[in-house]
Amino acid sequence: MLPISMSPPSPHHQQRRIVHQTQSALLCQLLGMNCATPTDFNFSFSGFCRRGGETDIHQDGWGIVIYENGSLRQFHDAEPASTSLLADFVCRLPIRTLNMMSHIRFATVGEVNLSNVHPFRREMWGIDFCFAHNGEVPLFDQCPNHCLTSLLQDDDEGLENVYYYNPVGTTDSEATFCAILNALRQKFDKVPSVPVLYDSMQKLCDEIVDSDREGTILNFLLTCGSHTLWVYSWPGSRPGSKVWNGLHYTTREYPFHSHHLCDVDITVDFSTRTSKEDCVSVIATKPLTDDEEWTELERGELVLFDRGRPQRSVVDLFQVDIDGHGLQSNVVEKSSIEDDMKTYNIDPSTFQGACI
Repeated sequence: MLPISMSPPSPHHQQRRIVHQTQSALLCQLLGMNCATPTDFNFSFSGFCRRGGETDIHQDGWGIVIYENGSLRQFHDAEPASTSLLADFVCRLPIRTLNMMSHIRFATVGEVNLSNVHPFRREMWGIDFCFAHNGEVPLFDQCPNHCLTSLLQDDDEGLENVYYYNPVGTTDSEATFCAILNALRQKFDKVPSVPVLYDSMQKLCDEIVDSDREGTILNFLLTCGSHTLWVYSWPGSRPGSKVWNGLHYTTREYPFHSHHLCDVDITVDFSTRTSKEDCVSVIATKPLTDDEEWTELERGELVLFDRGRPQRSVVDLFQVDIDGHGLQSNVVEKSSIEDDMKTYNIDPSTFQGACI
């Protein structure tokens, strides 16, 4: 897609503050975008930033990670996104990306400071993992160093709980991220294929949710490279609130149409800026536009987005790996994709022309 030139109003203009009772508020909000070709994110990001203190109350910081040419740009600010000079600067940057995520915070656990601003970033297997979360996770609020054990087998009983990753801040979100990475690193001595990682992620999410199915709200975005965006949703409402915390997505592909943002009067005709090769999925806590169809993730659903489309079947997940969009490490050996296919009873000849 060709870049879209737009930015939020100057942060010096008079902002309209909306005040809500804490118990009725969305905890935080998430934005993710996954694309088939390098794409400008300013349309969605412009609307999203308004929710950081202007059209909504999420004014306790914001952050964004953007993959560009195989590397990662990262920006964080403890100021409201709607008035942040840094957010205004990012929105003006002519960056195109295959993969990005952003977060605006309404602080419920942890102080308002930079160490508690999402997305969080860690290196594992020589790969950048990034994570942003909306919700409440009592398991890690009550015990930040809790170990997840659902990936361990009977013959793993001798393994010690090693804390490779620890929170820097004080949020249950960062503690959740560190626990997921610790569990994956302890389980795998080789970089797993995408279907194996998918199954492992699903088990870890189930373990977290099962610890408190009523009290847990777990919606997150996770990246582990420049191509794929992992999205999980265990939605819910806070006690005494009717405000729903979930995740929605929309997929834009040829033929493209015009779309209008909910939070600011901006409309873009994507048909004039795209080609047939373009495809983009936008993931958000609440729909960002008011004139296109958004799909809410099912409760407990884990979806991998690649090339701008949701991938759910085992065959599709193997195809992501074969296309070179899985975990790519220069420091840790990768597991045999052929062996993994046998485990899933997948015939390698299914993938025509693949060099397996």
